[in-house]
Amino acid sequence: MRYDIVHVSSAHPWVDNRVHLREAAAGVAAGRRVQLIAVESDLRAPRTGVDVVCIPRRRRVRRMVLSTVQALRLALRSGARVVHLHDPELIWTIPVLRLAGRTVVYDAHEDLPDQVWGKDYLSHRQRAVFAALSHVLLRVAGTANRVVAATEWTGRRFPADRTVAIHNFPLERAEDSAQRPLADRAPIVAHVGVLSRDRGIDVISAAAVHDAFPADWRVEMVGLIDAATDTSVLRGAEATGRVRHLGMVGPMEARDLLLDARIGVVPFRRTPVTDQIFPTKLFEYLAAGLAVIATDVPLWRRLLDGVGCVTFVPADDPGAIAAAVRRYAEDPELLAAHGAEAKAAAARFSWAREADRLTAVYDELLATTGKA
Repeated sequence: MRYDIVHVSSAHPWVDNRVHLREAAAGVAAGRRVQLIAVESDLRAPRTGVDVVCIPRRRRVRRMVLSTVQALRLALRSGARVVHLHDPELIWTIPVLRLAGRTVVYDAHEDLPDQVWGKDYLSHRQRAVFAALSHVLLRVAGTANRVVAATEWTGRRFPADRTVAIHNFPLERAEDSAQRPLADRAPIVAHVGVLSRDRGIDVISAAAVHDAFPADWRVEMVGLIDAATDTSVLRGAEATGRVRHLGMVGPMEARDLLLDARIGVVPFRRTPVTDQIFPTKLFEYLAAGLAVIATDVPLWRRLLDGVGCVTFVPADDPGAIAAAVRRYAEDPELLAAHGAEAKAAAARFSWAREADRLTAVYDELLATTGKA
């Protein structure tokens, strides 16, 4: 089979929400033949019609050398005219693919220079060097036929006439339409997604053992713990029974867990990166009809203007999170009202509109290559 579109990632697992379940699956839904080249994973994902080819998991250095070359070779072998790349480490393949006559889409998931400056484990000099290199990489990325950015902020670094923002809004699911009232669910505060210092792993763990946190509630987390993260606060909180880390689960299983919770929490620290991203979990909480407690980030306030289900709290303040949970626990009417508001607001932040805009990009590119 010769494919219309091939999505390529040397870093993301094949079950990735954005890469596979949203973007690659959107191409199939629009009637295109789509292949995905991504990293093997033991997790599950629903059937999408995407033809998946897995490459091995490798450590960072081997991945950036071996996996990128392997991914490029497989992308060329696919015969697809449109190659959609998802990792900064694949930017070097753009001129190679263009020389091979392929049409290239580069997907900017996050702002690369801001991401580099946020790496506290690097010295200031190292960050300055890597940030300068990242600007060079972005100039190369800007030579792609199209750039797809996760937010307008991330897209600002690329040519405006060839860049489109495709947001990480959640897929619509029948399960979310049949959700139970919050009063019928367990007294759980949920957190889904990667756990790290910048994403507030210690803040939410400390909140769960704070004196203000209601005694009959608990925090449940699912997701990968970043390898560089100190987990001592989390482990201490787990020992009290107030926190449970359930490990890694598939993206749909994570969303199913939200349907058993009452509150979703986004405890991010304020960094140049977190200040400019739209956390997918925030919109998944809305889809599950949860009241939401989130760090007070100006971008999120603007985005959620008119949505009355979010309690914003200061960054790095476990006591504020614990007090917000107690407020919901002691006021069932407020909790129910915020749950209803979340469910009503979810339609504003669904994947369907983003999928239409993405497939319009594919249609245009495939038409210019004579493959529409």
